[in-house]
Formats: sequence, C-alpha cells, structure tokens
Amino acid sequence: MNGSARINLSSASVLVVDDNPQAIELLCGVLDSFGMRKFKRAISVDEAKEACAESVFDLILTDAQMPGVDGYEFIRWLRRSADEQARLTPAIIVTAHTRRSQVTKARDCGANFIIAKPITPKIILERIIWVAQSTRMFIETENYIGPDRRFRKAGPPAEFGIGRRKDDAEAAAAAEAVANAEAADGAAGAEPQETTA
Repeated sequence: MNGSARINLSSASVLVVDDNPQAIELLCGVLDSFGMRKFKRAISVDEAKEACAESVFDLILTDAQMPGVDGYEFIRWLRRSADEQARLTPAIIVTAHTRRSQVTKARDCGANFIIAKPITPKIILERIIWVAQSTRMFIETENYIGPDRRFRKAGPPAEFGIGRRKDDAEAAAAAEAVANAEAADGAAGAEPQETTA
C-alpha cells in the first residue's frame, strides 16, 4: 500500500455486526482511529437486517460465526433480499476461521473480503481501501450475486504483494506464464511491419 495515500473516511457510515459486544467495540475503535465516526452496531443478524432496512451504509463488517443466522447467511440475504442500493454495499467478513472452505464460503455468499482474527488495524485499513478503489464488477446470476469472484487469476492488487497462502505464489507465477504465452502468441501472429529509415 502506498504510504503517502490519503483517504477521508469521516463521512463513511459503517454497520458492524457481531454477537460479542466487546468485539463490536474493538472494531469500532479501530474504525474510529481511521476517522470514521458513523457507526451502527448490531448484535444479531435480525438487528442488522433492520438496520439495513432503515439506513444505507457505505461498508458492512460482520462476524462469520454467530448463533442462529451467521454472517455468511446475512451477506447472502443482503445480496438477494435487500433493496438495490443495500445489495451493492461492500461487505467484509471477520472470522477466526480461515480454512480454505471458510474463505470459499465467504466468497460464495457475496462478501467482498474475509479478514482473519485477530484483527490488525493495518489489514482492516488495507481491505477498506482495496474495496473503495475496487473496479471489480458486480455479478448477478441465478446462483450468485456479489462482486466478481474471478480476480484470483489476476492476484491481489500489486500494492498488497503476492499473498499469504502457500499456493498464492504458484498461482501468480502460473497467471504470469499464461499472460506471457498469450502475449507471445499475439506477437507471433502479428503482420510484419514495414519500417522506413
């Protein structure tokens, strides 16, 4: 991430959903340190749904594991059932479990990102900026509604490095090899150009 980049978050409104009030206060404290001042706290998915019906948010942070309806189901509901403006709200899932199956579940429910606990202000800010600057299209199909999931082939934005998983470097190398091969094929099929000196 560019150390000199600045973003004004003071007018952003955030919905923070977690069944643990201390976790909500911790997240709100981190967000407050970024200059965010407009928070709505919800200790259940039912409260979060009510908040979405009453207000429009710029960002939603939700815990993954909650009793009853979890954060994944909340995001799935948001993408399919909420009004048009709420459906497009960037959503980040915060979880203590980041096994590949959990990451896939977060991706498939329509979340923009997943953040592993314990949280760090640096990671949260990076993900907020990543969401704010994202050019990923919003996809609506019969089985999925949310941000385009196909960005893995391109890898994470350059400012965030290769990634943290063992196979991220391999995937990045494979994507680069494919891009180089496609570029070489394009160059090989090009018509020779006449040059004049």
